[in-house]
Amino acid sequence: MMSVRTRTIVIGDIHGCLEELQDLLSATGAAPADQLICVGDLLGKGPDSGGVLRWAKGTPNLRCVLGNHEDRLLRAWRAGKTPDEKSSDTETARQLGASFGEAMQFVSEWPLFIEEDDFIVVHAGLDPKIAQLDRQSRETLLTIRTLQDGKTPWYEEYSGKKLVLFGHWPRPAPVRRTNAVGLDTGCVYGGSLAAMILPERRLVCVPARKSYRTKKDWPSELR
Repeated sequence: MMSVRTRTIVIGDIHGCLEELQDLLSATGAAPADQLICVGDLLGKGPDSGGVLRWAKGTPNLRCVLGNHEDRLLRAWRAGKTPDEKSSDTETARQLGASFGEAMQFVSEWPLFIEEDDFIVVHAGLDPKIAQLDRQSRETLLTIRTLQDGKTPWYEEYSGKKLVLFGHWPRPAPVRRTNAVGLDTGCVYGGSLAAMILPERRLVCVPARKSYRTKKDWPSELR
């Protein structure tokens, strides 16, 4: 009997878009034998963060890295405050309702990065000048987009051999380089939800069913 080859499906920023997530899982043919990994920002901005979180908690073959949206919610929770740094945080807490504390306990267990033999998953990216992952700052892992010049994307200077899969920076199409793939394709803004299937490095994207944010909220690269 031939053995089934294990796949890893890395999913971009979901942002509460549960229906599109279900579309993507169907399009990738995701199965219990597959390893699923999310690049963070499962929550916030979109219509159903509660539903996405319930999916995450009920999916045993899933791992998630922390995103900057979850990080803000965690900071408020740990301080005993209602999330209000951004209006989307307040709305996410409302969607989670009485399960907010339980949700944050679950999210607090997510790592800042996942490293395997041939790839790394992180929310935002890496400082290309720092070789060791455990020396990267929390802020870098959660929020980096460009280098100190404010123009050069971090991945253009990244020379590591391991493939880095990341989100955080919405683009009309996945960023695809030999050693870095960006999977935030702006689903919550009416773009698409993307995933990469490893080891074959096949990209799968499903269109957003609608735009959940007004056009003035869209990042400039999606306008």
